[in-house]
Amino acid sequence: MNCIALIMSFLISTTAVTITEPVDGETYDGDWLPLRAIVENENEIPDSVHYNLNGQTAVLIPRLNTDWYTYMQNDLHNGFSESPAPMENTILWTAPILGTLHEFPTPVVVDGIVYHPQDGAGGGYGDTLFALDAVTGETEWIFTGTGPTDDAVTVKNGRLYIACDSVYCLDALTGEMIWVFGDADKSGSTPAVSDGKVYCARMGYSTGSQIYCLDADNGEEIWSSEVPGTTVSCMTVWQDMLFIPTDKGGLFDGLFFALDISNGEIVWANDDPPGEYWDSSPNVVDGIIYIGGSDGYLRAIDAVTGETIWLSNFGLGEFITATPAYYSGSVFIGSDSDSGPFASVDAVTGVFNWMQEYEIHGSPAVADGMVFFGEDSDNDSARVISLDCITGDTVWTYMTTANSYQGSPAIVDGVLYIPATDGNLYAFGTGLKYTYREDYFYADVGSNELIVTSFDGGTTVAADTINFTVTQTGITLEPSSRLALCANPNPFYSDASISFELSEPGWTSVTVYDLSGRIVRTLENSELGTGQHSIVWDGRRENGEIVSAGLYLCRIQSGGISETTGMCLLR
Repeated sequence: MNCIALIMSFLISTTAVTITEPVDGETYDGDWLPLRAIVENENEIPDSVHYNLNGQTAVLIPRLNTDWYTYMQNDLHNGFSESPAPMENTILWTAPILGTLHEFPTPVVVDGIVYHPQDGAGGGYGDTLFALDAVTGETEWIFTGTGPTDDAVTVKNGRLYIACDSVYCLDALTGEMIWVFGDADKSGSTPAVSDGKVYCARMGYSTGSQIYCLDADNGEEIWSSEVPGTTVSCMTVWQDMLFIPTDKGGLFDGLFFALDISNGEIVWANDDPPGEYWDSSPNVVDGIIYIGGSDGYLRAIDAVTGETIWLSNFGLGEFITATPAYYSGSVFIGSDSDSGPFASVDAVTGVFNWMQEYEIHGSPAVADGMVFFGEDSDNDSARVISLDCITGDTVWTYMTTANSYQGSPAIVDGVLYIPATDGNLYAFGTGLKYTYREDYFYADVGSNELIVTSFDGGTTVAADTINFTVTQTGITLEPSSRLALCANPNPFYSDASISFELSEPGWTSVTVYDLSGRIVRTLENSELGTGQHSIVWDGRRENGEIVSAGLYLCRIQSGGISETTGMCLLR
């Protein structure tokens, strides 16, 4: 990074607080409200952030961690960030650390460090892993000699896991090697790390591929299992299963497998129809897997049974390499064929919401109501694209001399990071923007004044003030129309009865989530008959722990229909 760019990156950083929820001047029907504020603090995390309502005692607001710690942001590869996102194409910095042939890896950003393996140098592959400062793009450390890789790393609990000629475990802060496992390779893609285990693979062609489960602390093998086909896509861990897409290889069709994570045994194999999965990886949301195939179809697959729920083509072309991103009931996916398209798809029905003529190879990312991706162009003029999630309209673009963007973006603390084939890793934004969120607070009926203040060294550095009105106590939640999902009483203090009605028998799941999308409790997951049903939630987690007061989401899935209602727990 040159000196002018470095100076500019500090000049455009600011100190400010902006309250985004509640909305200034709005009127609300209930006295339970979420609080969200964006804090800019010269690219440093403030000492603390507090809110003050109507002159009452100040309350500390927790910071929301928006780290992008693996491929497609999280373990389920959802591709969604709760971070704010750049609203225009301002470049914060560029780092000339990449090659010029192709750059598949997604940047991984954890604790203010950007991790990216070099992929395009030296005939298509590099052997250097870079750790960069997220604010400046300056190199923190490098690790050389890893061999070729074309997928993102995974960073968890202070350790970095990378699959290349072997699987390496490094200290994420210093880059020092902790252990290496020699039997797996880059074709197993980004290591999946969950509950102290590392899942990786060695690609086979005529003999099938080997799947490994390793101890995350020391790299020792726990079990291995062989599956037909070639592993190229990333694997996804969900509950007690490991999802593995495979591509055609040798005598094998490309099937989609689920393995038991305790022993590696096959739970189910999806061959409806035999697919080819080259790069597209499983995105799991509420027990549904979304994945694109080389046959041009976007699939929704039941994660429990492996049965295909729907297939969508609608002119997506003959090759989908992108992993779909998910946000607010929509799946975002693009095609690698000429002119794309790139599309938004209804997650329940598979019907397309909108389409735009963009060709992509890497995967999209969603944040702040926008979806971001890089073009895969045959010309030396590929663009970074930002579209409105609801309408598909263009928000901004940025033209480079890259002939394509084959990697995927990451969005953390207000900055978008994306690799390009012009040799640069790009960071778009005006500086780091930190999110502070309280899932709920209670406001008074009538007029309210809310002040959010950030502090450094005990001194106020920035504040924002808004005013809003509350018309009544409690919250109003109408039952859904198709399954008549309803919680009663609502709000509730100890137990809530969740009722719903099925028009036909079928496998039904009822799950309670917190507002960040984490599962709190699975209340039902079985075959149910036609008619009225009722389940009681006692305000506890799976392990019996009592949850805190706040707003929770109850979601039912049955017969291809998915509905959600809110539940307000008071203590």
